[in-house]
Amino acid sequence: MKWFGLVLLIAASAFAGATRSEAQAPPQIFDQNIGDINEFDLSPDGQRLVWLAERDNKKLVYIRDLFSDKVQVLPFVPRLTLPRWNGQNRYIYVLADQEGDENHHLLVYDANNPSAPPRDLTPYPGKKSILIDANNPDGSALVGINLTSPADFDVYRVSPALASPQLVLSHVPGQISWMSTMKGELFGRTVMTGDGKLRVETKLPGQKKWRGFTMAHDFIDLGDGIAANSDPLPDGTAWFVVRAGLDLATPQRLDLATGALVEAIPPDGADTNLVMFDKDMRPLLVQSVPGYPSLRVFDPALRNLLRTLPLPIHSFIKASSFNIAMTRLILLFSSDSGEENLVYVDRSQGVTQTLYRHSTSLLTNQLPRTTSVTIVARDNVTLHGYLTIPAGRSPENLPLVLNVHGGPWLRDIWGFDANTAILALQGYAVLRVNFRGSGGYGRSLEEAGIGEWGGKMQDDLTDAACWAISQGIADPRRMAIMGGSYGGYAAVRAMERTPGLFVAAIEEDGPVDLPAHLKDLQPYTKQFLPVFDAYIGKDPVVQWDRSPMAHIDRIEGPIMAFHGMNDPRVRVSQLKRFEEAMRAAGKDITTFYFEDEGHGVSSNKNMLPFFQNIKEFLGKNLEKPRDTDRSGNYCKKL
Repeated sequence: MKWFGLVLLIAASAFAGATRSEAQAPPQIFDQNIGDINEFDLSPDGQRLVWLAERDNKKLVYIRDLFSDKVQVLPFVPRLTLPRWNGQNRYIYVLADQEGDENHHLLVYDANNPSAPPRDLTPYPGKKSILIDANNPDGSALVGINLTSPADFDVYRVSPALASPQLVLSHVPGQISWMSTMKGELFGRTVMTGDGKLRVETKLPGQKKWRGFTMAHDFIDLGDGIAANSDPLPDGTAWFVVRAGLDLATPQRLDLATGALVEAIPPDGADTNLVMFDKDMRPLLVQSVPGYPSLRVFDPALRNLLRTLPLPIHSFIKASSFNIAMTRLILLFSSDSGEENLVYVDRSQGVTQTLYRHSTSLLTNQLPRTTSVTIVARDNVTLHGYLTIPAGRSPENLPLVLNVHGGPWLRDIWGFDANTAILALQGYAVLRVNFRGSGGYGRSLEEAGIGEWGGKMQDDLTDAACWAISQGIADPRRMAIMGGSYGGYAAVRAMERTPGLFVAAIEEDGPVDLPAHLKDLQPYTKQFLPVFDAYIGKDPVVQWDRSPMAHIDRIEGPIMAFHGMNDPRVRVSQLKRFEEAMRAAGKDITTFYFEDEGHGVSSNKNMLPFFQNIKEFLGKNLEKPRDTDRSGNYCKKL
């Protein structure tokens, strides 16, 4: 979840990182009035930097020449994301939608004319643009647009020099993604076959037809996404982060014609979430997060440079950018304390510099403590998660909030989480668990969720709460559950499937009527219906039985619910009909609707009341233990 809105808890400060030669290091970013920097890009020539940051409740675009201390702020446009320099190192492409509807337009700023507003290169109402690549030396970008059909994205070339998008490649049935080279040329795509398998197709220079291979696994998981991490090599291979025949996703060099494995970097306890290669495609580093982060740096010189950085323990790379030559890197290191360090690394000069540090205003003894935990479910499936304890408190008999991630194919990861931090500062222990069906821990855990949406996936959450009770951490009379998207569904599901286990629930943008939700999917999402059917069940009767809407009579305890009016993933009608049914049944529900939000609350304007309402709701329901402990009805098997 994005963590805008923590202006009362977060303070920014510049920091002088280690460097071998100050003369070779770019100046730091000294603006004390901006928040975190999570989105940024280094120009292909390594000379200019762009980033997005919140200021006065607005997300603004900042640019500067890397070795200058002069920062320029570009004209404001609401809801910007994904800033990217073009291949000419002059123009900046960004995406923007309207109040969370996710129908993004591709805009372009001219960094040489910073006072000019951006130009809309895809001015098509109701259409969605996907930025594929912006690195072509001619300054153009590749963008997918569903112009001809709501469900299908064709590839177009756009640029400030073109009057309108030019068609590059038409959509093929089942297409999921595209692959491009470091210089912005399209060379590959991934396709879901009619029988639910993943196919990789490429067309290299000199080839007249697309060729490819189908992954051996007999079913595509949403965690099976294949990411091209290198240009095609002269021998007809390329590096990908993929599971292929393994359980865990890891960098693998595959033959582009046959899919045969040529070499692989061994996994390290979890799916690889970051890999970087040198210009000659030698591996530089690989990162995974099985519990605490694991960063393996294969280049000795880079390893020595990173060791000079004064980073908090268990820091991990949250985002990265680099020049075409791979000599200059911008790395964002994050930690569980909320401290983030935006770092410059010059491999050719042997220089490092912390450009910007974003940290909390809390003293060390005020920071919540997070630890990686392992929980064994009732059927012996091993689950990984994170437990956060308020500062100065012993992990004994605490009010606890089970915070459930969305997806469900996403995962909870080490690092700062806004919900968790705010809850812990209010005195709550917070438990996050990667239940079966979650991504990040390999195919076996993900596929353990097949057919178990709202079933064993929900049991894992029950078992996690019971684990916290059995360890003496949680007071069973003061437990709540909360989450967004799938996590919102799970929070409401808990209130009717295990009534009495949790005192209260908080849900955000969760589906409560599964048959209606599946019918309302966006056209471009419906190709994944076979995956939803596998996890939920294809039978509408089963789907309805796994819907909280069907079991309102069993719900005990108050529910607080939030929803964006423009949510394109889970329609706001889900909450409106649920609220109506709850009130008709005399159940306790409090609802909040955001007119200018989509799937998830993102703006400071809405974040502050969002958290304030949660604080008051939990204070009202968890401050005093209820009279009875009903966990014994559900925790007997552990």
